[in-house]
Amino acid sequence: MSSNSNPSSPSPHQQHQPAQQQRGNNNEYDKAVKSTADDAILAKLSCVEKGYYDDPFISAMSRGASGLVNKATASSMRSCSTSISGSRQGQGPRSCRHPSSMMGNSASSGTEPIIRRGTHARVKAVDRAIDAFLSIPLSATCKNDGTTTANRNIVRQVVVLGAGRDTTYLRHRFGKGSTIHNGDGVRWYEVDHPSVIVQKAHSWLSSCIPEGCSYECDVNVDTGNSYAVTMTSQKGGTIGSSSDEQSNPKSRTTTTSNYHLIGHDLRSSPATLFETLTHPRHQYDRSMPTLFVLECVMMYLPEEASWDLLRHLADSPISPPPSSSGMPQDDDDSSSTSPFVAVVVYDPIPSNDRFGQRMIDNLQRAGITGRKDPGSSSDGDKRPQLSLERTRTLSDQLTKLTQSGFDVAVGCDMMNAYDHGILSMDDRRRAARCEMLDELEEFVLLMKHYCLLVGVSSKGRKGDENEKSCNKCVGFQLCSVGKDSLVGFQEGRCVVVHR
Repeated sequence: MSSNSNPSSPSPHQQHQPAQQQRGNNNEYDKAVKSTADDAILAKLSCVEKGYYDDPFISAMSRGASGLVNKATASSMRSCSTSISGSRQGQGPRSCRHPSSMMGNSASSGTEPIIRRGTHARVKAVDRAIDAFLSIPLSATCKNDGTTTANRNIVRQVVVLGAGRDTTYLRHRFGKGSTIHNGDGVRWYEVDHPSVIVQKAHSWLSSCIPEGCSYECDVNVDTGNSYAVTMTSQKGGTIGSSSDEQSNPKSRTTTTSNYHLIGHDLRSSPATLFETLTHPRHQYDRSMPTLFVLECVMMYLPEEASWDLLRHLADSPISPPPSSSGMPQDDDDSSSTSPFVAVVVYDPIPSNDRFGQRMIDNLQRAGITGRKDPGSSSDGDKRPQLSLERTRTLSDQLTKLTQSGFDVAVGCDMMNAYDHGILSMDDRRRAARCEMLDELEEFVLLMKHYCLLVGVSSKGRKGDENEKSCNKCVGFQLCSVGKDSLVGFQEGRCVVVHR
């Protein structure tokens, strides 16, 4: 599933790809999966049009989106849309929504309330996890005696895998109530199939830039399909301006160069992905705290590829380079926090009931899932089973994270996320004011078939005794449970698994 802007010169992604995957680059399966970015943005647009949440960039980002045209009948399409509401980060149902031809002039006209309510819950839940990572007190650095000391020389990194037309960075950087301001030390990366990234770099993203901002997207000539994005703002309004910029007119010219678009097929080697991320042009630092966002991304990966990706993510933190004293920073009392990688995963949990099987059957009709019969070996369907077909329960999801190398993982189904702590009361009230939800039982059933997970893998200090205390005071806070939980996980409403 790799391509290059220069067909005559294969990219490193193509060179490392298994032959079987290279042969399947242009098959119907690849087209169906890539088209889910359109389905996602249209469901998200529908939510914004109805007033569920604010996103001033969604209309421009959705221009030209058409989605996957399912050949199912109208009745089965409704069954599909109420069975599948998963999507990418901050987006809507991916593969079994109503085709665009049925949507009229507005995205809202073809999307049911139950889908909007689920999409809104997903956006808010994943946003909550991202905000928790961005607000975690990384300046509190563990000393060898378990106490903390101040450290402000830390860069946070957010990597959105399978980003598609996602607008999360734009919302966090330029939107109302933005949480990323110039100089805050956040690097943001979006990863998707190279052909998707090319479109985002040259078409989708440029149409979303706020008024008064200039946009430059420089291709990395060494990879051919990754970009460093620079946005320069000279506008004094709320979009694109931090509080300091608004109060000081001389500081209203700002440059944002910590935003990167990375073309990579997630089915190919994760080592290739990290080679691109750590390229000097993109500045990814494996010793810095990092959050990977996978929103209905794992479900589309072959089972083996999903394990390989998670293992690489869990194993990616490394100790910082030596300090000026010549000692490794992990051994310096005050120079560095313990490196860690966190993941937030939003994925279906089809379980083994009829509702879950209907989810998988609908994706099969769309040409996305693997063999209907796991034992089938017919020449017409040799595709490996996807993670969705093998990872069916919340327990399966959490165990997969810890067995891949994450030290701790916590998760809950989306109904518990909705009712108990992760979604705020204000968010729920706003959704209720937007429109009536008559299909309450169906909504509950749908939400119980999706989950939100957070996992952390931390590179602790030397010595087992200190390792746990250091990890706990930094990355492990993202997996906390109870009234002080950063993400909102509550006792009795979630499951925690340790490695």
